[in-house]
Amino acid sequence: MIIDVKATNKNTGEVISYKLEGEQHAAFTYEGTHMQEVADNKIREVNNILILRDSPIYTMRAGETKTVENMTFIIEVTAA
Repeated sequence: MIIDVKATNKNTGEVISYKLEGEQHAAFTYEGTHMQEVADNKIREVNNILILRDSPIYTMRAGETKTVENMTFIIEVTAA
């Protein structure tokens, strides 16, 4: 499954867009690297939010879009 991620920083308005690949019962990767081991600090911060237990990435079906919000980011994820 491919997850399109669009994260908007609430403080700066900066938008980060990227794709995660993997399976819901296993792990997702960013460009072949596990979500929590990504070198880019901003992407890793967004991934750390998405890896939490109540994250929609574990229950989404193809075509669905969900929103996750925390103190810093509004994150829109779409399953493809």
